[in-house]
Amino acid sequence: MKNKYVLAFDIGSSRLRAMVAGKGLNNTFAVKGYKEIEYDGFYEGEFLNPDKLLAVFSEVIKEFQPYLDKIKKMYIGVPAEFSSVAVTDMSINLGERRRVKKDDIDSLYYMAGETSKNAEVEVVSVSPISFDIDGRTTLEPVGDFGTNLCGKLSVIYASKVFIDLFNDVAAQLGFQYVEYISDVLAQAQFILPKEKQDEVSLLIDAGDITTSIAFVQGNGVSALTSFSRGGGFITNDLSEAFELSIKDAEKLKKQVVLSVKGKPTDCYEIPGEAGNMERIMQSFANEVVAYRIDELAEVVSKCIQDFSDEHLSYLPIYLTGGGISKIKGGRDYLAKCLGRNITLGVPPLPGQEKPTLASIYSLVAYAINAQDTK
Repeated sequence: MKNKYVLAFDIGSSRLRAMVAGKGLNNTFAVKGYKEIEYDGFYEGEFLNPDKLLAVFSEVIKEFQPYLDKIKKMYIGVPAEFSSVAVTDMSINLGERRRVKKDDIDSLYYMAGETSKNAEVEVVSVSPISFDIDGRTTLEPVGDFGTNLCGKLSVIYASKVFIDLFNDVAAQLGFQYVEYISDVLAQAQFILPKEKQDEVSLLIDAGDITTSIAFVQGNGVSALTSFSRGGGFITNDLSEAFELSIKDAEKLKKQVVLSVKGKPTDCYEIPGEAGNMERIMQSFANEVVAYRIDELAEVVSKCIQDFSDEHLSYLPIYLTGGGISKIKGGRDYLAKCLGRNITLGVPPLPGQEKPTLASIYSLVAYAINAQDTK
């Protein structure tokens, strides 16, 4: 049987990633094309130059052309800044005691989607946090016996402004169909260990200009927030603090090691464009970088407090994106601020275990699964 390929787009705050891929051997992907391109991106829920999106997408599509003959649909990841989540409880009476069928689950999903309709947003997905059959909690109800089926369901929305914008881009590129995928949900289902599904986990995706914080349980997202802060703000802080160009500030950020406390006289050395060497005090540079991570830690701590009245003594935390993970010692410093362990969230694929690739591979995995189930 010939492999079917999907075309997925990861809409980052400053980078667009795209991939054409299908199923590979042993739960891997057969990647036919991958493209990463910088663009103007978005800030505080608005695209900075929406009129340029078509040109950016066209550049990507041009490179993928040899693989697009039979691809009529594009899958687009919806960033957290354009998303919202509601948790709802739905139930149906099965009548006589019988086995739960897939149609019963679909009925719960349909009810949740219909109840959650709103003029400003569109429902992107309905996924389960847990099911209850006659008082028994489960994640896999199909085939189980019971009379009453209840579902604690996570409904994820995307803003209609976002949907309309990318529907227009897809139409101008000649695609017949567009399917929208919650970026956070895709990562939650692909990156987090399956054996931890019963527990509440925290997924932090720290990008260049935006960071999302999501609580995950079962196969759903139970709470989600995002704010416009990320690794790009650290670069700007370094640029302003030491009067560096953005390019040199990036060089400095790559040298910073938060896990090492040097001598008071230790410096980072930045090669200047004129051939000179700029010397930056290590302690001062580390302090500038640490400030933004402290800020993130405060937001995360507040989210944890708001999520549960009880102190969550054990809360698995996973960090994806490049905003913090690419800083040497960044993850460890954030973990120290929170007083909790943090695991890097990476694709479970040989050779691709990078937090920066978590989003695009998760979207591809979700798209392939969606294609297979139709």
